[in-house]
Amino acid sequence: MYWALLAVAAALAVAGLVALVRLLVTGPQPYARWGYTAAVLAFLISTFQAAPILAFASRMARGFWGIPLRRAAELGALTSLVTTPLLIVLLLQLPSFDGRPSIWFDWPGGPRIWDALAGGIFALVGLALLYLSSLPDLAAARVARPGGLLGLPSLGWNGTPRQWQVLSRGVIVLGAFYLMMFVFVNLVVVSDLAMSLVPNWHSAVIPPYHAVSGLEAGVATTLLTLAALRRSPGMQRYIGLDPFWGGAKLLLPFALLFFYFTWAELLTNWYGRLPDEQQVFFLFMFGPYQWAFMLSFGLNFLLPFLLLIWNPIRVSIAGPTAVSALVLLGNLVDRVRIYVPAWSVAGPVGQSLDQLPPAQLPGVEDVLIVLGAGALVVLLYLLVLRSVPAISLWEYRQGLLLSVERPFVRTGVRAIAKPH
Repeated sequence: MYWALLAVAAALAVAGLVALVRLLVTGPQPYARWGYTAAVLAFLISTFQAAPILAFASRMARGFWGIPLRRAAELGALTSLVTTPLLIVLLLQLPSFDGRPSIWFDWPGGPRIWDALAGGIFALVGLALLYLSSLPDLAAARVARPGGLLGLPSLGWNGTPRQWQVLSRGVIVLGAFYLMMFVFVNLVVVSDLAMSLVPNWHSAVIPPYHAVSGLEAGVATTLLTLAALRRSPGMQRYIGLDPFWGGAKLLLPFALLFFYFTWAELLTNWYGRLPDEQQVFFLFMFGPYQWAFMLSFGLNFLLPFLLLIWNPIRVSIAGPTAVSALVLLGNLVDRVRIYVPAWSVAGPVGQSLDQLPPAQLPGVEDVLIVLGAGALVVLLYLLVLRSVPAISLWEYRQGLLLSVERPFVRTGVRAIAKPH
């Protein structure tokens, strides 16, 4: 099964790369041709690259329920190897920003240089976090297979008290920087690849909406990855109910936050009633992309809320997994709703939305690029899992050392110590 998945992912990744290269070499393209490419870029940032934040949050809260999912979440940092080059390609396709409303205010080099720099720093922080959290397991591979290649990146890790102190503090510091960069990258991506391209689109709600919906999709991506890993032989010993139960507790408030920011965006346009704002309002919500807005609202808020309020669904493995699949699909539809119409109206500075363009359906190249980008991320996951354990074994061992079974009435409960 592993090699079959590897072959399928590699074939789709190659097909997507060929489609992207063909789009680049066929000469200048209408801006609308890049809408789905921008949507898949935002989708990958909002899903796989948002996943490591869940590992950071569980460490900060000392939640031992999150130990089984931390490695699966941090592997999402590998997505930067796909999104960073894709971001640079899209930045090169942008129209002129001279005089265009932007967060850079005609600052020299903006947005291309600074957006690319932000994406690069975000990628380096994520890869450093993944590498640091994997050091003890890489060192264990060096001991288990002397002379093998798996132990080479361990940098002489011997597990001294000083090394453990640096590791435990380093993953927290890098996780905090990763969270800050995630919010900033969401800001620049949605501002420069969507909002600045649409005449008269002035909203302070969309950037936090983009980040919060990305956090919801990041939790969903982690749970789906964990459900896939659980099907591997021997993994049920490490992956039980707790991470799915804990993840479901986060999906529910994130679904409510999705509703809050959507409602806030609706209120601003509803009470303003300016003609230009109404055109933007109908372009993204109740015009040609009304189907995408309704589908996104149902998959990101309505269905997760209605399902997760029931204890039998929330306190299970299948329930949160199914809800995560709905959220992931909803996030993809939402990114299509934002970026495809934005690129379809991109043009000279100062134009107005006198007439809304019809909904743009994906072509063959668009489908291949979307599938290929996702398949390339899966391919990176599969390749790295050959060298790095799917479970953070050193944290799992730490959890065993800090927990003990104690009798309670007619059953036993696990008591977990909270170290300083």
